[in-house]
Amino acid sequence: MFRRDDKLKKGGTARSRTDIVEEARKLRMEREKRRYTERHVIAVQAVVRGHLARLSFQQQLREDVDRKLQDIATLKQMLQKEFILPSSVILPLVSSVLFVAKLRRSKSTTRIDATDATKFEHVVGLLQSNWILSGDSYPAAFGNMSIATLKHVLAGCFQLGSAQTLEFVEALVGCHSTSTRPPSAHTLTVPYQAMIKILTYDTFAPIDQPWWTMPPRLEFTVFMRHALIAAQAVNVSWWRLVLHLVQHAPSPDDKSTILHALLCNILTVPNMRVPPTWLTQLHQLWPALVTVPLDLSRCPPSPIPGIPCSVFLLANGLEILQTSLRSSTTETLPQDLAWISQLLAVIPEESFSLEPLTWMHISTSHSVPVMYPPAVVAQLRIIHLQMRQWCGECFTVNPEGLRRPLSTVVPAPMFPEAATNEDQYGFGYIAQQGSFSILRRFWKKKTQWTTKLMQNLNLFKSERPPRRPSTAQDSPSHVPDVAPFRNAAFTSLVRLCGLFLWRWKSTDKKNSPEMLSFLSFYRSAHGTSLVTTLWTYFQETHDVDATAQSLLLERAAPCDPTACLLLTFALTYNNLLIVLHDNEMHEQGFPLPLAEVERVVVFFKHVLYRRYWLAPRTQTTHPFGEYAVDAATWLLQSLYNRCSRRPFSNVTSWIVKDLDGDDMLESVLNEDPKGQMLLRQMPYLLPYADRVRLFQALLKLERERHQEMAPPCRITIRRGYVLEDGLTKLNAIRRDLKKRVQVHFINEAGTEEVGIDAGGLFKEFWTELSQMAFDPHYGLFQCSDDHLLFPNPMSSQVHSNDTLLFEFLGSILGKALYENIVVQPKFARFFLSKLLGNHNHIHDLPSLDPELYKNLMFLKGYEGNVADLGLSFTIGQDCFGVHKEVDLLPGGSNVGVTNDNRFRYIHLAANYYLNVQIRHQSAAFLAGLSDVVNVRLLHMFNEPELQVLISGSPSAFDVEVMLQYDDGRNHFECFVPCIGLEVGDDFDGRVLFPGQAHWVAVEGA
Repeated sequence: MFRRDDKLKKGGTARSRTDIVEEARKLRMEREKRRYTERHVIAVQAVVRGHLARLSFQQQLREDVDRKLQDIATLKQMLQKEFILPSSVILPLVSSVLFVAKLRRSKSTTRIDATDATKFEHVVGLLQSNWILSGDSYPAAFGNMSIATLKHVLAGCFQLGSAQTLEFVEALVGCHSTSTRPPSAHTLTVPYQAMIKILTYDTFAPIDQPWWTMPPRLEFTVFMRHALIAAQAVNVSWWRLVLHLVQHAPSPDDKSTILHALLCNILTVPNMRVPPTWLTQLHQLWPALVTVPLDLSRCPPSPIPGIPCSVFLLANGLEILQTSLRSSTTETLPQDLAWISQLLAVIPEESFSLEPLTWMHISTSHSVPVMYPPAVVAQLRIIHLQMRQWCGECFTVNPEGLRRPLSTVVPAPMFPEAATNEDQYGFGYIAQQGSFSILRRFWKKKTQWTTKLMQNLNLFKSERPPRRPSTAQDSPSHVPDVAPFRNAAFTSLVRLCGLFLWRWKSTDKKNSPEMLSFLSFYRSAHGTSLVTTLWTYFQETHDVDATAQSLLLERAAPCDPTACLLLTFALTYNNLLIVLHDNEMHEQGFPLPLAEVERVVVFFKHVLYRRYWLAPRTQTTHPFGEYAVDAATWLLQSLYNRCSRRPFSNVTSWIVKDLDGDDMLESVLNEDPKGQMLLRQMPYLLPYADRVRLFQALLKLERERHQEMAPPCRITIRRGYVLEDGLTKLNAIRRDLKKRVQVHFINEAGTEEVGIDAGGLFKEFWTELSQMAFDPHYGLFQCSDDHLLFPNPMSSQVHSNDTLLFEFLGSILGKALYENIVVQPKFARFFLSKLLGNHNHIHDLPSLDPELYKNLMFLKGYEGNVADLGLSFTIGQDCFGVHKEVDLLPGGSNVGVTNDNRFRYIHLAANYYLNVQIRHQSAAFLAGLSDVVNVRLLHMFNEPELQVLISGSPSAFDVEVMLQYDDGRNHFECFVPCIGLEVGDDFDGRVLFPGQAHWVAVEGA
C-alpha cells in the first residue's frame, strides 16, 4: 500500500492511478482463485484419502473377521464338538460384519456385497449355534448384546433372505427349519414369545445404508414382500416363518396384527406362489384373514405402476379360495363372498374388461398403457369358474319350508268369450281403448251412478293378480319346520352378483357378458332357473305389495341386499327373455308361472311409476340405484313387447289409473323432464288413446310451426301417373315436406281439374300414392305368409337406386303420420320393430317365416347328435335363380353345427334374416321417415299400436258384443253412448241417457 502511495507521489497521473487499481484487482482475484482451488484440492484429497482409508479399513476388518472365523473353525475341529462362543468373541464379529456391510464399494449396489454376505451368513450361523446350545437363553447366547444390535442382525437376515439367515430367525422364534410340515400349535416359552413380538411390532432399517441417510424402517413382512417379488423360485423359509408367527402369536391382538400385515404386504404380491406344503396352512388361516378389517390405504406401493394392490389381493384371494372351497362350509362362505365384494367395489373397471389394459398418467397430456399380467388375469377369471359352485351352495331352495309358494293360477282374461287371445286380454282392441282421463272426472266426484258404472266396467278391473287360495301354509299359525333358504349365504352371493353386474355392465362393449350369460341360464341340480329362485326368495322374504309402495330403488347402494336382488333378477330375466320361446313361457311356465309374471309387472310398474313421475326433482340418487331402475325398465319393456305379441295378462295390468292423460299431455307439452322421462321409459302406463292424443298434439304444434306462416308447396299430378309424378315432384320438395302440400290433378284430357285443395285432394293423392308405392310388384317390398310387408332383401338387384327409393317411401309414411292420414300398407311385426329402433331377436322370426322359426326351434330341442344333420354356419339364398351361400361368421362354411354351438347358430341365423339382410333398406326407410316425423315420438307405441296408428283398426268396435256382457242390471245401457265421450268447452253439465225423457245433470262436470 505504501509503495503505491510512493508511486503516486512521484508525479503519477490520474491515468496511471487507474492502471494501478486495476492491476491490484486482478492480483486479488488470482489469489482468491488460487485459494479456492487449494480448498477443492484439499477436499478431493480428503475424499480420496477417506475412500482409500475406508477400503483399507474394510479390508482390515474383512481380514480380521476371516482370521477370527478361521480360528473358531480350527478350534471346533480340534475339540470335535460345538460350544458356546463367549460374548467377548461373538460381539466384535457381529459389529465388524455390520460395519463392513455399511461400507459398500459402490453406491449403485442395492444389496449387501456377495463377499460380505458370506461372512454375515457365517457369523449368523455362530449366533444360531449359541442360541441352540444355550437352551434358548438370551444372556447365555448373546451376552450383553443389545436388542438394537439384534434388530440390526435380523434386518440383515431379512435383507439377504437366504435360507441360512432365515434359519437363525426361525430358531429365535421356536420354528424348526428342518421340519417340512407346518408348525404345530404347541406352547412356546417366554423367550420365543418375546422374539415373536419383536418381529410382529418392530420395524427394521436395512443394514447396507448408514444411519445418517435416515433409511426407512420396514416391517418384517415388507422384507418378505420384496423377496417374493424379486424371487425366481418359491422360498419355503419365508412361508414357514410367517405362518409360524401366525400360529404361535402370544395373544389375539398379536395374531390380528400379523394377519393384517400378511394381508396387506404378502397377499398383494402379483401372482403370489405358495409352496404346496404351506398352502394347506394358508387355507386354514383364510377364515381368520377375511375377518381382518381391510385397510387398503396401508398397503405398500404397487410393484406394477398403474395397477393398484387391490387387484393383486383379489386375484390371490380367488386362487386361495379356489383350492380351499372344496373343504369350506356354507357357514364360512358368506364371509368369503363379502370379502370378495369389498374388493370388487374398489378395483379398477379394466380388471374384468375384455382387454385388461389401464393407462398410467405421466402428466396432464401424456399417458402410457399398462397391461395386466396374464397370470393375474387368469387369477381374476377364477370368479367365473367358481360362480357355479357358489350358486349351488347359496341359491338352494327347500320347497317344504316355503310359506308363499309361486302361484300357478292363470290370470283371468277381461273378455273370456272373445274370439282371439289378444281380444280376451284387451290387447286386440287397440283402437277402441278409450281414454280414462274424461271418465276419471266423473269418477273423482263419486256420484252413485258413476260408482256403479266403474264397478261393473271390465276396463277398470283390479290390476293385481288374483289371490291364491288360502292354504295351511299361509295361515299365521303354520311355521315351517325347515328354512327355505340359507339367508346369509343367499344374501352374500346376491350382493356380489349385483355389484359385479353393476360395475361391469354388459351394455358396455369393453366388458364381457360372460357373468350375465351364466347367471341368466343357470339352473340348479333340480332344474330350477336362477330367475325362479330369485323371485321366490323375494316373495318369501318381502311383502311384495308393501315393498312396491315404499321402495326407493333409485337411492339404493350396492350394500343394499334388496336392491342387489332386484337388479340381478331384472338383468337375468331380461337377458333370458331374448332367447325364451313363447311356448316355454306360456305352456311350461318357465321361468315363472304367468300369474307370477303378472305380479312382477305390477310390482315394478309401481316402483318405476313412483321413480319417474312422483319422485321430487331434488331427490338424491345413487348410481347403483339408477342402474337398478334402468334394469327394471328394460325388463318391463321386454315383458310388454311379449305381452303385446302374445298376452299373458290383461291390458289393465300395464296401466296406472292414477296417471291422468291430460296431466301427462300438459307435462310433455311444457317440456317437463318428468313427463318426458315417463313417456320415454314407460309409455304403456298411459292407455293407447291418451298416447295418440299426445302424439297428435305434438305433431299439431310441429305443423303450426312449419305451415301457418309458410306458403304451401304446390305440385301437379297426372291421373294415371300418380307414382311417377309423385316420386319426381316430391323429391324436389323433400326438405319441405313438413310444409302444407297442395295437390292439383291433371285429367286424362291434359287439363287441370277444377277445385281447391283444402285437404281432401292431398289425402286422396297420398292414399293412392302409398298404396301403389308399397305394392310388392314394384320390387321394394315382399309379403309374408300373413300378407304383411317387409323390405325385399334383393331390392338392389331390382332397382339400382333402391336406397333412394326406400328413403322416398319412408318420407311417404312419415308425411302420412305427420298429417294424420290413414294409409293402407300393413307391415310385418319385425319391420315395425326396426322402425321403433329395436333389434330383432329369435322370437320375432315367426312374423317373417313361421316355418323357419319352427325348424330352428326343432334344432334347439334336438336330442340327438346335431353334427349328424350336416349343417354349417351358412345361409343359402336364391337370387333370381342363382343360389349362393352366405357365411354367418368368418369361414362359416368350414364350421359345422354341433350340440355345443347350435344355440349360436340359431341366433346368428335369426339375426341374419331379421336384421342383417334388410339392414340397408331399413336404415334408408328410417332416414326418410325421420325427415318428416321425429321417430322418438313413435317409441311411445309398440308394434301393433304403431300399425294401428299407420293404417287404422281392421274392424270397428261392436257395441252388440259389449251388450252380451251385460249382467241384466242395465249398467251398459247407460254407458254405451258414453264411449269416446269428450267434454268440450260448451258442455253444460247435462247428459241424455237412452231410455230417459230428460237430461240428467252430472255433478261437478
